[in-house]
Amino acid sequence: MLLLIYGGSAYSFSIFVTPLEDTFEWSRAAISMAISIYWIGHGICAPFIGRLLQALGSKRVMCISTLLCGVFYVALSLTQSLWFYYAAFAMLSTVTVGIGYIPVSDIVSRWFVRRRGTAIGIAMIGISAGGLIMPPLVSEIVLRFGWRSAFVVLGILAWVVCLPIVLFFMKDSPQDAGLLPYGEEEVIPETGSDKKPYLNVLKEDWPFKAAIQTKAFIFSSLAFFFAPLAQAGLLMHQVPILLDIGISPTTAATALGLTASIGALGKLAFGRLSEIIQFKYAPMICFGLQALSILLLLNADSPVMLWGYVVLFGFSMGGVIVLIPLTVGHFFGLTAFGVIMGMLSFIQAMGSSCGALISGIIYDTFGSYRPALITYAGLYLIAVMLIFLAGKTRPYEQGLPLSG
Repeated sequence: MLLLIYGGSAYSFSIFVTPLEDTFEWSRAAISMAISIYWIGHGICAPFIGRLLQALGSKRVMCISTLLCGVFYVALSLTQSLWFYYAAFAMLSTVTVGIGYIPVSDIVSRWFVRRRGTAIGIAMIGISAGGLIMPPLVSEIVLRFGWRSAFVVLGILAWVVCLPIVLFFMKDSPQDAGLLPYGEEEVIPETGSDKKPYLNVLKEDWPFKAAIQTKAFIFSSLAFFFAPLAQAGLLMHQVPILLDIGISPTTAATALGLTASIGALGKLAFGRLSEIIQFKYAPMICFGLQALSILLLLNADSPVMLWGYVVLFGFSMGGVIVLIPLTVGHFFGLTAFGVIMGMLSFIQAMGSSCGALISGIIYDTFGSYRPALITYAGLYLIAVMLIFLAGKTRPYEQGLPLSG
């Protein structure tokens, strides 16, 4: 599911930039606004999807969303004007959130108590696999048959691949299969002990209204606004960035796919890392490595520096999508997981939408992406500091001050 959804939308977006520019003579900023609208819609819908997941269950939500996803991909192939292009992307964003990492994170978190970080990391490999497989496929379809045909193919794939997965394989929780979450029977007697201190299990989970007033939520929200802003600003323009420094279109597309595939290792690594070290250090390391990767790109005067950037950025980028749901589970537990996850995803989406647009505006203004890259390196370092300031996890107890 994640392979097709994210591989066909976020990872493949930059492949459509030049063809759309050639067809309609739109500016890159205007084209980039579509993905900004996508992330804004994604974010606005996230809290509502969180509530729907709790009310209806993941399977029903994902089934409806999959059907509509195919419809709006096909609608994009009919684009004749900028407003229609924006409207189709807005509609696509509202349904892909219902089959994206929010319901997937909710399901996996309910199936796993122990090794939750590793399990979510494995599930999120689908996103990286999508970045590896889909951009070359979409690029080939665009080159041979045009960008309109590429959107049609993406819609058909949603119907013939994703829908059967939801209908025949999806289960909302282990209780539906007469099972307990993995590790639940082991956690109860060990809660509060020092034997396994990084289980990410709280004695008392936080309700939504109390959770969003905590220092942990405020600072982690800011961190997951700035880091996705920088990440999307770079990722959504990676192909044109590489083209502008003299990289061939084929090599640029290959680099995009490699960035995503290496992200799979990052998902596994940061998921596991969150289980074996104090949790806050996992996102701090993740954001710090992304800042370092931008420094390599800014000084990419040799193939070694270029591919060094690809490896380092791809690896650390993979950790972000894993660390968001783990942050929710770590600080607040599962009682209001869907709604809190939806709110944090909304904040993340706002950052991502700003990043894609900012890169386009900076390029159109300065004729270069370099000022944007310098800004993004600084934002990653700010995100490192914010995660450090988020503090430690603690169980919810009514009457306690919320600043701790």
